[in-house]
Formats: sequence, C-alpha cells, structure tokens
Amino acid sequence: MLPSGGALEPGADDVGLAGQLEAYIGRCDPMAAGTMRLMLTAFGLSAIASRHLRPFHLLSPEGRLSYLHECERSSIRQKRETLVALKALLMMFFCADPRVAPLLGYDGRSFKRVERQPVRPELAVEEPARPFDDEVDVVIVGSGAGGSVVAKELAEAGRSVLVLEEGRHFDRADFNGPFPDRLRRFYRGSGLTFTIGNPVISLPMGMGVGGSTIINSGTCFRTPEWLLREWGFDPDEFGPLFEQVEEVIGVGPVSSEIMGANGELLEAGRQALGYSGGPIRRNARDCHGSGVCAFGCPLDAKQGMHVSYLPVAAAAGARVATGCRVERVLVEGGRAVGVAGDGFTVRAKRVVLAAGAVYTPCLLLKNRLALGSRQVGRNFRIHPGAGILGAFDRELTAWRGVMQSAYVDEKLRDGVLVEATYPPPGVGYSAGGLPEVGPGLKEVLAGYRRTAAAGLIISDSGAGRVRSAFGRPMLQYSLDRRDVAKVLAGIALTAEVYLAAGAREVHTMLPGLHPITSRGQLPLITEGRWRAADLKLSAYHPMGTARLGRHPGSSVVDDFGSAWEVPGLTIADASILPGSTYVNPQITIMALATRIGRRLAEDLH
Repeated sequence: MLPSGGALEPGADDVGLAGQLEAYIGRCDPMAAGTMRLMLTAFGLSAIASRHLRPFHLLSPEGRLSYLHECERSSIRQKRETLVALKALLMMFFCADPRVAPLLGYDGRSFKRVERQPVRPELAVEEPARPFDDEVDVVIVGSGAGGSVVAKELAEAGRSVLVLEEGRHFDRADFNGPFPDRLRRFYRGSGLTFTIGNPVISLPMGMGVGGSTIINSGTCFRTPEWLLREWGFDPDEFGPLFEQVEEVIGVGPVSSEIMGANGELLEAGRQALGYSGGPIRRNARDCHGSGVCAFGCPLDAKQGMHVSYLPVAAAAGARVATGCRVERVLVEGGRAVGVAGDGFTVRAKRVVLAAGAVYTPCLLLKNRLALGSRQVGRNFRIHPGAGILGAFDRELTAWRGVMQSAYVDEKLRDGVLVEATYPPPGVGYSAGGLPEVGPGLKEVLAGYRRTAAAGLIISDSGAGRVRSAFGRPMLQYSLDRRDVAKVLAGIALTAEVYLAAGAREVHTMLPGLHPITSRGQLPLITEGRWRAADLKLSAYHPMGTARLGRHPGSSVVDDFGSAWEVPGLTIADASILPGSTYVNPQITIMALATRIGRRLAEDLH
C-alpha cells in the first residue's frame, strides 16, 4: 500500500507502520480490536479466491501490488470496501507519523496564533462508586445535544436532575496527542462503527460527556422553515427557540481570519457560479482554526455541551455522573419510574432517554417498551456523504483553518448540501477513498498540500433500521437508488464549484473515473452507470428511530417527546426527528429539546 521511495520517500516499513497498528489494536476495546483483526484476516485470505490462488502474505511484492489494484477495480464490493476501510486505517497512522507529517506540510498549528488560553466554565462530574441508589425528579440518559439541553431547562426550573453518561469526562487537556489515540478515546468502538448493507457506510459517533458534540464539526444550520411546516410545526414558534440555543452556544459565521484556503476556494467557486451558500455558522467562541474539531477542541473554543449547556445546568443544581451505562428502564404499573445499570438504580418521577438515534431505540427494544407502533428502530436516516478532492496548481495546506467552513446549498431542496471540510491529512473515512495504491498513492500524498476537500451530505429518501442483537445495536442500511442519484449530483456540483475556483482536476473517488478537468466532463459523473456499491460513503447524522408524530399508530412519541404507550417516559434526542433534516441536525435537536424540557418542567410543577 505504502512502499518506500517514490514521490514521498518514507514508506510503511520505514516508519514501523505494522508495529504501530498492532500496538493500537492491543489498546482498543475487544470488539473494535476484533473488527480490525477480522478485516485484516479476511483481506489476507481473499487473495486465495483470485487468480493468484494464495494468501496475500505469500504473494511476491509485485503480486501484492497487482492484487491491491485488482481489489480497487473488483466487481465484488466486499473486496473494495475492505480495502477502503484498511486504507483509511493505515493512512491515519502513516500521515500522522512525525517523520511523514512535515513532508505533507502538516505541523499541527492553529491557523491563527494562540496568544492566550480562553477561560471556560468548569464542569464538576461525579464518578459514583458501586453499588449506588439515587432518587431525583428527572433522570436523563445521555449528555449530548438533547439530554444536556433538557437538563438545563429542568434545573433552571428548580427540578432535581441527574444526567447519566456512559463515557468519560474530557476537557482541553485531553484533546491532544496522536489522532489514532484520540479516535480510540473519544469515539464509540474506536470509530469503527458501520452500517450493514449496500454499501457499507462508516457512521462514527462520540462517546463522553457531551456526546457527539465533543467531536462534531460544530456546524449549526437552523431547520429550514419549509421543512418545519412539513413536519406540522410553526416556524414562528421555533424562531425564539433557535435564538436561545444559539445565544448559549455562541453561534456565528466563520470569519475570514480563520476560514483558511479550503473554505475560501469553495466560496470563490460558489460566487463565480452565482450559487447560494456562504460561510458556515458554528457554535464556537475564540476559535483559532485548529482544524481538529473531529478530535475535540484543544482550546474548548467549540461550544460542545461539556463547555456550554452542562456547566449552566450544573450551576442550577443538575448533576452529571459518568461511567453509567443504563441497561434497564424501570416500569411499575405501566409507568416509567427510573433506570438501572450494572450496580446502580436511579428512581425518578420522569425518565428522559437521550442516548441518540442508535442507543435509544436499542434500549427500548431491549426492554420491550413503546413497541406498539412498530416504529422503534425504523425510519433510520443517516445523511450519507461522499468526499471530493480538488487539485490546484498552488500550495494550499487547506487543512489549516476551520475544519468545516463554507457551504453550497444551491440544491438543498433536491437533498444535496456541500460543505468545505478538510480534517488533518490522512484522517477520516474519506482518506480510504483516495485514488490509487502503492507508488500512485504516494504521488497523491506528495501533492496533498495542493488539494482542497469538500464533503457532501444528502437528505436520504430511503431509510434503514436499528435492531438490538444481544443487547448491542445492529445497524442495517442500504442506499436507496434515488439517493445514489443524489450523491452523484452532489459530486458533480462540487466538481463544478472547484473547477470554477480554478482547480486543475477534481478527484471524484468514483472507481475507474479519471479526474475531471472540465465542465464538459461533468455528465460522466451523473450519467455514468454507477451503483450504490461503487460509492465510498460515510455518515454522521443518525436520526429518526423513535420518531415523533400526532398519531400513536405511526409514531413512538408525541411532538413533546412523551412516549404514547409509557407514561413518565420522554425521548429527547435525534431519534425523535420525523424525517431527514436536510442539514446538520444539531440545532434542530437542541431546539426540540428546549421545547421538551420546558413542557416537562411545567408538568412537574
């Protein structure tokens, strides 16, 4: 995959990549380690079923490179998908190595010089010894965008609140070090969470106090008004809710002083074409453009729940307990009266589930609660997305600046949103989609500093399903044919914008398609006979698996999050969204949670 010499001198052997990977696997939890070993073993044995008739490690160097090329072009999608996943893993270690990163132009510095460390509110959390029992007005399961907001609303109304979080509490001191180690610490399953279907899609989720808000991009779009109306909500009611949320978390547009070349190029292309869009609005204060939002902000500039809503909630009397994985919802006389886990029980007048669109339905399924509508775990939307790379004739080091900085929403009503997104070099599932292997991949890396990157998300027409298998979530999702067309339209739109910005060529990550060099070639993208299996996708916005509605037969909760079938049980996270949000859902979740928290406070009066 990464031989010595060529356009970039060091190779995998020169930096001890195999040893780094082996040591990393040994530090991961058993399930993540097992997944990585299974991928490696499966790939090694897959060469037996090829013209080579031998395991990969017994092939000659020429045979190995030949087999890698065959896998990239293979009609068997499992071969391609395994290669993409392994390439993503190897690229993360290789590009982060201190002997390689300087050659790529990466030095880890923020775009804007840090003169002083910003002062942030402290959050005291509890790490209760086992066994323990507690009793409060409201127990909240999960500390992400939903649970934290509900906690603040209830605590400020004078209710006793306990937030239970399975993960640890991290702060700026933790958001440093090698990217693989940060991936292992801040992400569920070391970032190796995938959907099962066609194609396999990476779906990373955060784990810690603050949930995925500690590792998301910080992008804050309001729910489109036309969508709120489709859902049966009054946009005038939501306006003040959005305003309050944005005030607490400091939402504002990315400024020119921290945008960096990546956002500037997307903006230049967008403006040249007259397309709608602009700088992204983000929840950040004193941002210096470190470009590592997906690995926790080293300045606590990004206003995740751990530095915004939770400190406010705690100041009003709410408590946060870590290391508490809830396994059971306690029900007496048909009413939810608390939760329990390994060595703890918390009784409450109200139970709020805010564990996210994967773990909330899993908990309901495991406890066989609220299943009458048969909607729990269904309607699983994820906003599948693809990465696109534009190559320019000048040095950009486009990862310097805000990681996600500008957007194009010209085709939003068609379900396509493009966002300038450049994580550190080699990081992210899209790195596995980079063209070429062997010497060809080294050439791509040698030109990395002259590239810009964007990601597109599509509003999925199709839906998947979350099931509970032995108490663990199983994520089933196959891309709908209508969504294949949306992804291709998004790739073409992004390529058009980059060409308008002066790109020499655009890498679409579509198998067998040479880089796009002119607008006349764009039909090759949209009119090509691409299938779902040809797309290299990742996703970051699970939602919809316990959807709200006006009728018990077609929804799990009402529009204030109250479970139709289980009095005392409320859900306040992305699982209650009635459909795709079309845009990044953080602000939508928080506005709904504000509304839910206020209603709960009134009910408990």
